[in-house]
Amino acid sequence: MVRAVSVPETAAATAVRGLLVLGLPILWVPASPVWAEDAPPPVLDPVEVTVTAPRLATPLADLPAAVSRVDERQATEGRQGLQLDEALNRVPGLFAQNRYNFAQDARLSIRGFGSRAPFGVRGLRILQDGIPETTPDGQSQVDAIDLLNLRDIEVLRGPSAALYGNASGGVIAARTRDGRDPRGFGGGVLMGSYGYRRAEAVAEQNHGTHRYSLTAHDFAIDGYREQSTAEKRYMRLHTASELEAGTLNFHLRYLDAPRTDDPGGLTREEMEQNRRAAAPRAKELNSTQEAEQLTMGLQWEQLLGAGELRLGGFWTQRDYAQQLPFPTDSRVAYDRDFYGLNAQYEQDFGRTRVLTGIDLEEQRDDRTRRCTSGTFEPGELDCDDDEVVGDLALDQRERARSRGVFVQTDTALGSDWNLVLGARHDRVRMSIDDHFSTQVGQPDQSGARTFEETSGMAGLIWHFRPEYRAYVNVATNFETPTFTEFANPEGGGGFNPEVEPQRARSIEVGIRRENPQLSWEASFYATRVRDEIVVDDEGDFRDFYENAGRTAREGVELGVEWRASEAWTLSSALSLNRFQFREYADAGGEHFDGNRMPGLPREQLFVEADWRDGPWFVTVDTLHVGSRYADNANTEKVGPQTTLNLRAGRFWRQGGTRAEAFVAANNLLDADHVDNIRINAAGGRYYEPAPGLTLMAGVRMYFGQ
Repeated sequence: MVRAVSVPETAAATAVRGLLVLGLPILWVPASPVWAEDAPPPVLDPVEVTVTAPRLATPLADLPAAVSRVDERQATEGRQGLQLDEALNRVPGLFAQNRYNFAQDARLSIRGFGSRAPFGVRGLRILQDGIPETTPDGQSQVDAIDLLNLRDIEVLRGPSAALYGNASGGVIAARTRDGRDPRGFGGGVLMGSYGYRRAEAVAEQNHGTHRYSLTAHDFAIDGYREQSTAEKRYMRLHTASELEAGTLNFHLRYLDAPRTDDPGGLTREEMEQNRRAAAPRAKELNSTQEAEQLTMGLQWEQLLGAGELRLGGFWTQRDYAQQLPFPTDSRVAYDRDFYGLNAQYEQDFGRTRVLTGIDLEEQRDDRTRRCTSGTFEPGELDCDDDEVVGDLALDQRERARSRGVFVQTDTALGSDWNLVLGARHDRVRMSIDDHFSTQVGQPDQSGARTFEETSGMAGLIWHFRPEYRAYVNVATNFETPTFTEFANPEGGGGFNPEVEPQRARSIEVGIRRENPQLSWEASFYATRVRDEIVVDDEGDFRDFYENAGRTAREGVELGVEWRASEAWTLSSALSLNRFQFREYADAGGEHFDGNRMPGLPREQLFVEADWRDGPWFVTVDTLHVGSRYADNANTEKVGPQTTLNLRAGRFWRQGGTRAEAFVAANNLLDADHVDNIRINAAGGRYYEPAPGLTLMAGVRMYFGQ
């Protein structure tokens, strides 16, 4: 029996009334004659855009792959800065779920890769200013990305991610402001529904050979649901120095998140009764998380011989502790050191550009688990629910070391064709030092696993008309389980010996038109995955993982941007997908061959209308997401849902002083919808409801430029 959750949409008069009450006092600022009207942000000609996510910097017109670029205005203007979905919903092929649960982060997937993640991001490579947010074991946290100070985001979908190693689905490369267009000194205040408040400070200067951008913010929200309060403080410094020998970039980022509550998942019946409720255990156990992270990085670029040398190094330290919203061994903590070096050299050989490089990264996690509602029993490697809050249940050091070498070439075949080839070899070694089992009379669970993988890609693009390009590419990729996914379902530490890496083969065909007035891109892809890593649906509380035999992914993606007039721009992104188990029998012997993969819609449509007149702007967008299943058996279904959002504001300038004011209304029609699905959740706790109508307003002012 399939159970469907309906998500009705109601046109609420309170939406419009609330927006006017919140917004009119801010937008009604008289235009004094001494204030000049800012021109709208410049729009880049798509033919001139160069993208760097494919590793070898390439004009978009010459790239045989599906790449989307989200510019600064699209990513930050009138935004709350809660999660990456605010900027990325406009990217075809990318499905983003803002869980409004800051203990779990956004769930991002590209062409179905990443959908299994219970927290953080899997299967994708995430970069901020060239520094990885993805650890060598394949896990990404995105809570330390400066969402409202982005310069742009590039999203590489599909096969060309092969040159980044341990990632199957694609690359998300965010770049933050670096002072090249300085705002001076200032800041702002943003406030909104459900106790949202954010205070910002900015200092940016450009002194010719040296520039910098220093930003900081203090963020807090009470949350839509019970047990969903969050607090976060963040500071970022990006400097760039043009020296005689080359260019030096320095990055410093600090995150302090002392409280991010986890309201847990609800059953269908609980959600229908009270959408704002937390899971009973979440309140009982006071499920919450705290994290502190420091990242430093250096990047050097210089001409060397006939080519260019690029060097980089980084170090990230993260301290993390969390009480999960279920009993047993659910108090989790780790101290992480993550660091790496990379080197690239690029040179032209006639009509061929060649890029060679090496990536060296290492991750060290000192991880513990403690019992929450029970005392650890040494003879059982489990927690006794009848006892009091108790003892250590796991203590181990986890190390992941990756070594990758790659080469990429781009060859101009006459004036109409470009051939791009790439290959990469990775060695990933994952080891566990068990510090606990022998202390309680159990066998030592220490061990190591090593994976050697070679990935490759080839792409061909044809400039068959001045504004039109057609391309095809093929690639192979691999993805290892993360340490969390290697967790042993038998209890205690060590590896789950039954889980193996997954391997994918992909083909992609596309056509695009680059034109200042009308740009569009259409792509078709087909991917076959062997040993897909999936969530085991047999777990009692925690998620454990296993390999499905084979899965298939196929889809069509369409993105359009039409500058209808000087004032109006219309954008849309359509994704039609089929994500299916081809061969899969779980550990209990149940077969799911032919079932849809859970958590993923078959269709998604984003449409945006943007109007600008001098200093004024109004942007309206809508997102339609098709139905999804919550479990491997396809018995629990979430119906389709549509949300409507609005942003509006104005800019002012007087001499070196600039100001801006804006309002926003998310889910303008106050529709009931489910944003996140907890796949195969124990006890049917699949659902994390999203807020209804959400209002926000903000003001910013900058001096000195």
